[in-house]
Formats: sequence, C-alpha cells, structure tokens
Amino acid sequence: MRTASAIVYKSASNVQRSRNKQLRELFPDGFSIHHAGMLRQDRSLVENLFSQGHIKVLVCTATLAWGVNLPAHAVIIKGTQIYDAKRGSFVDLGILDVMQIFGRAGRPQFDKFGEGTIITTHDKLSHYLTLLTQQNPIESQFLESLSDNLNAEYHLP
Repeated sequence: MRTASAIVYKSASNVQRSRNKQLRELFPDGFSIHHAGMLRQDRSLVENLFSQGHIKVLVCTATLAWGVNLPAHAVIIKGTQIYDAKRGSFVDLGILDVMQIFGRAGRPQFDKFGEGTIITTHDKLSHYLTLLTQQNPIESQFLESLSDNLNAEYHLP
C-alpha cells in the first residue's frame, strides 16, 4: 500500500517531467492550468491530479467546463464574452452555458454544496442576475404528439 506522501511525490515527479514550464511552476503551490494549447498528456495529467485533489485551483478555458467531467467545489466564470467564429465577433455567454459550467460545482457525491461566481461587466449584471434567478416553468409538448410518436415506434414483424 502506497502512502499519501509517496503518491504526492510521484505526482510531483510526473509534473516535473512535463515540458510545460507553467505547469511545473504552478503545481507546487496547488495551482494549475488547462487549455487546448497544451499537449494531450499534460491535459490528462492535470485532469487526473485535479480529480485526485493534488491541484486545488484549476484555471481553465470554458472547454474544460463544457466537455470534461471534473467536479469542483467552486466555479468562477471570469468574463461573459466568448468568440463566435460564425459571427466573427464576441457574443454573450448563454444561460445554458453558464448553468453547464456552474453545474461542475457541488456535485452531490463529492460535496454538500457548491458555489458559482460570475464576473461580468456592469451593463450585463442585471441580464445574468435575471437569467439565473428567473424561474421559467418547463412544459412538455410530448402529449400533444403522443400518437405520432407511438406510431413512429411501431414496426410490423
């Protein structure tokens, strides 16, 4: 059985073998970075070390929050403008994206609660407050087309 200090030592030696200078410099203080410009092996290393608790603060692009299942206690969204290549300009981060990113905080199997913080410009503050606090009922339209859906699933032998 390996001791906790042996596991931390192995993790630190894995980080020190990385060619990523920022990764090597930040890790001893419990910090790290994660973005698409990193080598895949470095991104995987960071993901593993964060999930094991060896990295306490992870600064990453929204891509990590959207696509990788790494729970956190607190999530901070710094800035609500993202670049939309189709439009060729910056656009506001949508509420579904905000909720997806905030959903990383406080997963029931890991934490009793989570915290989400959004940092935006003053002119967007009321917009995001309204979106986050407004309760819109979700109503299914499935029953209106139930017969069509059932017929689509029925197959003759």
